[in-house]
This record gives sequence, C-alpha cells and structure tokens, in this order.
Amino acid sequence: MIYDLSREERRHRAIANEKPAPVLRPQRCACGKAAPAKQLVQHQHCVACLFAARVATLQDDDLDVLHHMLGATGHHPQSRWGFRNEYLANRRDLLALERLVAGGFVRAGTMLLDLRYFHATRDGCKLAGLSAVAARHALELLHEH
Repeated sequence: MIYDLSREERRHRAIANEKPAPVLRPQRCACGKAAPAKQLVQHQHCVACLFAARVATLQDDDLDVLHHMLGATGHHPQSRWGFRNEYLANRRDLLALERLVAGGFVRAGTMLLDLRYFHATRDGCKLAGLSAVAARHALELLHEH
C-alpha cells in the first residue's frame, strides 16, 4: 500500500518544519559607511577605510613616482594616462618604491643588471587617478611582457 500525503498535509508539515528567516541588521563601519558583515568581522573596517590606511603610509614623493610609472603626469593629456606601466628604479627611488610595494600599489618585476623594474597594480592605478579604461589598458601592458 502506498501512503501519500495530501497536498494540504504536506503544506502544513512544511510550515511546521520551517526555520525562521535570518535577521539581517545593517552593518556600519566606524566611518559610517555600510559594509558587509563578513568584511567587518574579518577586518573591522570597510574597504574604503582599509584603502585609506594603506595610502596614509605613503609620502608625497611616492605618488610622483607612481604617476610617472603610469604616464599620469601633467605633460601628458589625461586621455593617454596608463600608456605605460613600468618604472626602472634607481637608488634614490628605492625607498619610495618599497613603501609602494608594502602598500600593495606596486609590484617588483624583472631585474636588469643591478636595477629592477616595477609595475603598478590595480590599486596603484586607482590611487594614481586612472579611469577604468586606462587602468585596464595599463594592466594589459603588464601581461604583454
């Protein structure tokens, strides 16, 4: 004999076994911006605050090196920014580049004799003020080498 529950009986059992919906409370960072709860549990700050903390570790001349690396300087039109993504470091810029690498804005590339190439990351392009298209172009240049 096959036992089959009626549709109404199945519906009542489903309602009885139903768990309450999770309570979603909006989470806010200390700065007041909304942030995912997982982000706040793991890092205690929103993405913007973490980015700002990394930027705060830099000095003014560090940004000049980053802008030069990406061709984002005053003597190039802004529409051309991101036409290059490399910087052959000399001794005087090594401290600035070490700070940029520690902040995650630049990564070290290949060696040339006793000098080293450095390349901007996605965050470095964002910090330099490149548009999304220019940043994508600069990062594509990195993958061609």
